[in-house]
Amino acid sequence: MKKSILLCLVSIFGMSAVTLAHSINFETEKHAPLVTVKAFFSRTSPLVNAGVMIYAPDETQPYQTGRTDKAGYFAFMPNAVGDWAFAIDDERGHKDRLVISIDQGFFNGDDQIVGEADADLRPEEVENQLTEVVQEKNIPNVYRVIFGLAIIFGITGTLYGIKARQALQKNNG
Repeated sequence: MKKSILLCLVSIFGMSAVTLAHSINFETEKHAPLVTVKAFFSRTSPLVNAGVMIYAPDETQPYQTGRTDKAGYFAFMPNAVGDWAFAIDDERGHKDRLVISIDQGFFNGDDQIVGEADADLRPEEVENQLTEVVQEKNIPNVYRVIFGLAIIFGITGTLYGIKARQALQKNNG
């Protein structure tokens, strides 16, 4: 009886180590004059405060450096056509790289994904536009709570099921 419970616990915790390994996902949106990048492990788990380096096309020195915000967002204003490299490192073992292609349509206003944007925005207007985009993408913490409770109830149910089966086998055998 104790061996099977121990085996179950070892399996659960052994599998959880595998499931905790995250890969970084990206969402990019082009809103002239900004490109926003959201880095996240899952929809409810953003990559918070990760180091970011942006490289302009054919450049070896970073064009811009910084950190993602609490929602996993980082934004930059490209100034040339080409492939921009986005490197991210959360300094906990998660690193990734993304290439974002910027074509002339972006600067002409043809490459916008959401809404209309004015290429001559003042810095405070750019910041307001970015804030609106970030607020639209936030996911409530209630999903984290529901997921956590589901895990707790699932593990508890599994352990009680094993215990009940062992009691039945003991009574019948």
